[in-house]
Amino acid sequence: MKRTARDRIDRAIEALGPLPVLGGTVARVRALAADPDASTQTLVAVIEEDESFSANLLRYANSAAYARPLRARTIHQAVTVVGRQALGRIALEASTYSFLERVPGAGGRSRGHMHVHAVGVAACAAELAQRTGADVETAHLAGLLHDVGKLVMPLAFGEATLDAIVAEAPSGTRRVIAERERLGVDHAYAGALLADQEGARGALFDAVVHHHGGASGLDCPSPEAACVQLADAIVAMLAGDEGDSELIHAALGRLGAVPSLLDEAAEAAVSAQPTSGGGDALADRVASLERLASTDELTGLASRREWLSSTRAKLAAGDTGSVLMCDVDHFKQINDTVGHLTADLVLTEIALVLRANGFAGRLGGDEFALWVPGGIDEAQRVAAGVVADVQTRLAGTDRLPAVTLSVGAASTALCGNDLGRLLETADRALYEAKTAGRSRAAFGVA
Repeated sequence: MKRTARDRIDRAIEALGPLPVLGGTVARVRALAADPDASTQTLVAVIEEDESFSANLLRYANSAAYARPLRARTIHQAVTVVGRQALGRIALEASTYSFLERVPGAGGRSRGHMHVHAVGVAACAAELAQRTGADVETAHLAGLLHDVGKLVMPLAFGEATLDAIVAEAPSGTRRVIAERERLGVDHAYAGALLADQEGARGALFDAVVHHHGGASGLDCPSPEAACVQLADAIVAMLAGDEGDSELIHAALGRLGAVPSLLDEAAEAAVSAQPTSGGGDALADRVASLERLASTDELTGLASRREWLSSTRAKLAAGDTGSVLMCDVDHFKQINDTVGHLTADLVLTEIALVLRANGFAGRLGGDEFALWVPGGIDEAQRVAAGVVADVQTRLAGTDRLPAVTLSVGAASTALCGNDLGRLLETADRALYEAKTAGRSRAAFGVA
C-alpha cells in the first residue's frame, strides 16, 4: 500500500474519532447484558446515566424496525420487553446508525440502506456462527461493522473520487478491486483500521478486512471471517445481486460446511425479520430509521440536518418567508440551577411554542430555528408572539426561574433566497436582541 494512501486513511479515521459501538455506554451495556450475575436494575441504571443513549434506545426499540407488540415507555420496560440478549444487539445497531448518520459522505448509498444491509449481514453472520461453532458475538459485530470503511474512503480521497468508482463498480469484489487499483487501498482495509483503532489486529480486524476475501479475493483466516463473507453474500443474493461463488466456496470450506447451510441461514434470517413483504419491508425499515435521523431526540422537532435541508429546498423552490433564530436567555444558568432533566423540560416546552408557529428545528443546545412563510409583517407577528408566549408559559415558580426567549429574524424580501445569508443576518439580529436586554425580537437587514 502506498504510504500516502495510508496517511490519508489515518487522517480520516482520526477525524471520525472512536466508534461509539466499541466503548462508552454501549460497551458497558453489552457487558452487563451478557453477565448472568448482573441485575436488571444495574443494567437500567447504566443506561439511564446516558440521556442521549436512553432516548436513542427507546426510540429504536419502539420503532417500526422492530415492531414490538408492547410499547416501552421506560428503560426498565425496554429491557423487559426486548430481553437482555436482544438489548445488547439493539444497543449496537442503534449506536451504529447514529454513527452512520453523523458522518459526512457515504460513497453513494443512503444511510438507511447502509444500516439495513449491515444489520442483515450481522444477523446472518450470527446465525451462521451459531450453527458452525464460531464466536457469535464477534461474527455479529464484524457483520455490523463490515462496511464502515465506505464512510472512511470519501473523507480520505474525496466524495467525487468515490462516486466515480461506485458508478463503475457499485459493490462487491469489483468495487474493492477498483478501489485498490485507483487509490492503493480498499474500503475493507479502511473499515478494519477504523474498527481496530487500538491496533490489536484480532478476530474483529480479520473478519472486517477479509469480508471480500482480502488481497487474493479468497482469503478466509478465521471462522468468524467466513461467517461474515457468507452473510454478505446471502444478503446480497436476497436483494437480487449475485454472490461471489469462489469466495462462497472458500468460506464454506473454512467452516467445513455444505452449501445447504446458505439456504438454512437465509431462511432463518428472513423469518427473524420483524416485518414481512420483501421490498416493502426493507423500505419500511429504511423509512423508519431515516425518520429517527431527521428528528431531534429530545424535542421532537426537526434535527439540524433536516431543518437546514428542508428549508434550503423551500428556498430553492422559490418560497418566500423569514428565518427566525431563537435562543433561550441565560440557559446555562438555568441548567446549573435546576439540573439537566428540568432544563430539558424547558426546551421541550419551548419546542411546543415554536412548532405551533412554523417549521421548527433544533440546531443544537438551546438554539432553535423557525421558518415562517409569508411576508415581513407575518414574521414580525410570529416573532413577537413566540417571545410573549414563552414568557407567559414559563413565568417562573419557586423551583424554576423565569425563562425568556430572544429572537433574531431575517426575511427573503430583504435578504434573498440564500439560506446562509438569511442565517447570518438572523444571527446578527439575535445578537442585537440579546444586547438590547433579551426577551425580545429584532429584525435584521442584509
